[in-house]
Amino acid sequence: MSLPRYPEYKHSGVEWLGEVPGHWAVVPLKYVVDLRSGGTPSKERVDYWNGTIPWASSKDLKVDELHDTVDHVTELALEDGAAAVVAAGASLVVVRGMILAHSFPVVRTMRPMAINQDLKAVLPRDSVDGRFLSWLLRGSARESLSRLDEAGHGTKALRMDAWTSMELPIPPVNEQVSISKFLDRETAKIDALVAEQQRLIELLQEKRQAVISHAVTKGLDPDASVRRTEIEWLGDIPSHWNVAPLKFLAEIRTGIAKGKDFGGVAVQEVPYLRVANVQDGYLDLRDVTQMPIPVADLARYRLQAGDVLMNEGGDFDKLGRGAVWAGEIDPCVTQNHVFAVRPYSISSHWLAAYTGSASAQFYFMSRSKQSTNLASISSTNIMELPVPVPPREEQLAIIDHIKAQASAFEQLVAEANSAVRLMTEHRAALIAAAVTGQIDVRGVATAEAA
Repeated sequence: MSLPRYPEYKHSGVEWLGEVPGHWAVVPLKYVVDLRSGGTPSKERVDYWNGTIPWASSKDLKVDELHDTVDHVTELALEDGAAAVVAAGASLVVVRGMILAHSFPVVRTMRPMAINQDLKAVLPRDSVDGRFLSWLLRGSARESLSRLDEAGHGTKALRMDAWTSMELPIPPVNEQVSISKFLDRETAKIDALVAEQQRLIELLQEKRQAVISHAVTKGLDPDASVRRTEIEWLGDIPSHWNVAPLKFLAEIRTGIAKGKDFGGVAVQEVPYLRVANVQDGYLDLRDVTQMPIPVADLARYRLQAGDVLMNEGGDFDKLGRGAVWAGEIDPCVTQNHVFAVRPYSISSHWLAAYTGSASAQFYFMSRSKQSTNLASISSTNIMELPVPVPPREEQLAIIDHIKAQASAFEQLVAEANSAVRLMTEHRAALIAAAVTGQIDVRGVATAEAA
C-alpha cells in the first residue's frame, strides 16, 4: 500500500521526531495523560487472591487489547486498599523489569482491572483519544526505551520524570480517530498473516516430531516384520530390534548443586550448563556461566564428548529433553538439574533422538512428579526407560535419515520465522509512520468507512 505524505510539514524541534504535519502539536507526554500506579496484595493473605477482579502484571502484556489476566484478586483486597482498579480504556506499560531490555509492550484495558507495581496505567486527558494514545505509545517505543535507567541487580526501569518529558506529536482528535481506525484495520491484517505463519511453524514442528518418533520406533523399512513389545506406549517394533532398560545401555551422572558450601577445600571455577542451555535436540551455549567445584571432584563431574544431556525437569516441555555433548567447552560440568547420560553400547545420537520421541516423552511424563505447569523426573526413573535397540548399522542409517528430514523442516521453519520477523518489523514501522504523521491516512480511513 502506497500512502501519501501530508501537504505541509514543520520541524518539530525534537530530534527523534524530525518533521511533523504543519497543523499538529508537539507536547510532552505529561501534559496529555494522567498516570496510575499499582501494587501487589500480600501473598500471605489468601483471601486477597483468586477472586473475580483481573490483576495485570507484565506476563499479561502480550496482546494489544487486554480483556482478562492470569491472576485475579478479591473485592476484599480492594476494600483493604491492597489493590486499586484502573478504568477500561487505559494504556498499560511496563516501567520496571527485564522485558524492557528488548521491548516496550503497550496494551489497552478493555475492562476495569488492578495492576501490579511494575506497571503504570496511562489515562488520556480530553485532548487525546484513548485508542490513539495506545498506538502513539507503541509507535514511540524506541524513544521510550532510550530513556531507561537501571534499578537494583541490573533490572531495567523507566523513570517517570524522564519518560513523561518525552515530546510527542498530537494531531486533532478527529484525525487521531482516523489514524486509530486505519491502524486497527491494517495491523489486524498483518496479525492474521503472522498467525498463519505461526500455525505453519507449529504444524512443521509437529510433523518433524512425528517423523522422528516413527523412525526411532518403527525404522525405515515399511515392509519389515514387527513384534509386540508388551509396552503399551511403545507398541510394535521391528522383529530384529531389541528393547532394554537404559540402565543396561548407559550410565547416568548427576550434576553438582549450585551454591554448595565446600568447607574450605580447594575449588576451581568451571563453566556449567543449566536447564536453559539444554534445548530440544540442540544446545544453546550463548550464556554459559561458571561455578566453583572442588578440584578433586572435577574428574567426577566433567562432561565427555558423546554424553547425552537430559533435563531433570522444569516446564512440561523441558522434561527429559536433551542433546548430544560434543565437547564444545572443556572442562565443563552440569548443574544438578541436568543429567549426563553416558552410553556404552548404543549410539549417543540414537539415544538423544529416542529420548526426544513421543514414546519416551510419554514415559517421562508418566513417571514424573508434577505440580502446576512443572514436572521433574529422578535419575532412577530415567534409567528404567525402555529403549528400542536396532543393530548398530541401522541406528546410524536412521540417524542420518532423521538429520536429513530435520534439516528440511528446519529450513521451512526458518523461512516462516523470517516471514514473521519481516511482517512484525513492517507492523512496527507502519504504526510509527502513522502516529508521527509520516504518512497521511485520512483519505484511506474515510474511504474504508464509506
